[in-house]
Amino acid sequence: MIKKLLIAGTFALLFVQHAPVYAEQTSTHYLTDVKNTHWAAEEIMTLVNAGQMDVYEDGSFRPNAITTRAEAAAVIARTMGTSLESDFELQAIDVPTTHPYYAEIRKLAELGIIQNSEWFNPNEPLKRAHISKMIALAYNITVDEKNKVNFKDLPKNYWAKHYIESLADASVVTGKTTTTFEPNSYVTRAHVAALTVRGMKFAEKVKKHEVIYDYLSKDYIATVTDRKKWGETSIEAVNKIRIEKGLKPLLYDAALSQLAVIKAQDMIEHNYFDHYSSYYGNPWDMATLFDYDYTSFGENIARNFNSVTTVVDAWMASPTHRENILKSSYTHIGIGVKQARNGNFYWVQLFSSK
Repeated sequence: MIKKLLIAGTFALLFVQHAPVYAEQTSTHYLTDVKNTHWAAEEIMTLVNAGQMDVYEDGSFRPNAITTRAEAAAVIARTMGTSLESDFELQAIDVPTTHPYYAEIRKLAELGIIQNSEWFNPNEPLKRAHISKMIALAYNITVDEKNKVNFKDLPKNYWAKHYIESLADASVVTGKTTTTFEPNSYVTRAHVAALTVRGMKFAEKVKKHEVIYDYLSKDYIATVTDRKKWGETSIEAVNKIRIEKGLKPLLYDAALSQLAVIKAQDMIEHNYFDHYSSYYGNPWDMATLFDYDYTSFGENIARNFNSVTTVVDAWMASPTHRENILKSSYTHIGIGVKQARNGNFYWVQLFSSK
C-alpha cells in the first residue's frame, strides 16, 4: 500500500523553626544574607519574588537553615498552580486549622503527595529522601525502576530509591557525591528553593512538549525540532494548498509535532527511512504508545531536502503524500525536522483527525 517517490527519498502513509513571614519585594538584591553569587540565588529569588517562599521579618532568608516539613509543603503547594481552596478533611491532628500552612498541607494530602495520616509532624526537619518523593509527585515526574543513575547508599529495597534515581536521571536532584545521595540528610531552605524550581522547570518542559516520557526506553527523551521555522512555514504551505482546493485548513497540534520529532529522531538513531520502525512499530502504534488520541492517522516522511518549498513540492508530486495533504477528514497537523550528523535533514509530517 506504501508507494515510494524516488525524489530525494519521500514516503507517505495513511491510516484510519519559626515560620518566616513573607514581605512583598520587587528587587532581586534585597535579601540581607543571599548574595547574587550564592549558588541558589536565582531559584531563591524566583520563589520569593513570586510570593511562593517566605522571608523573615528582619529581611533575611537564612538559606542554610534546615527546612521543616511544613515549610517545604507550603512552598511545593504554592508552586503547583492549583487552588488551595478545598473541603478535604485533613486527618493530621498536629496541623490545626490555625496552622499558618494548614491550607498548603491539606492540599498536598488531598492530592496524595503526602499521606493523610493522624500525624504530619510539621515542625520536624525534612530529609532529602522525603522531598524527592514530594517533588516527583507534585510535578508528575514519571518514576520507574530503570535508571541510569544509581547511588550506592540506596539499597535495592529502599522505599525512595526509584523516586530519587528517576529524578536524578531527569537532573532534578543531584547526589552529595557522584555515587552517594545521603537520603537521610536534612534539607536546607536553599535546597528547597533549588529543588522546587527544578521540578517546576521540568514540568514546564513537559507542558511545552520539549521532553516526553518514553515508555519503551523507560526514560525522558528530548523532543525539540531542529528547524522550528521550517516546520511553521511548511504547515502554512500545506494549509494554503488545502484552502485553494476548497478544504479546511489543518490545526497545528503541538503533541502531533512532538510525535513527528520522535519519529525523525528514531530514523536517524536507527539508520532507516521507512514508515515502520523496528522500535516503535507503525506510526499509529507510536501515537498510541505516547497516549495520543485520534480517530485516523497519516504520515509523510522525507529526507535530504534543505528547504520548505522543495519538500512540499515533492510531497505534492507523490500520489500518497498528496492524498494525506488533501485528505478532507484530517483536522490536525504536526511536523518535526531533525538533522543527522552527516548534515541530512529528516522530515516527518503527521496528520490526524479527532
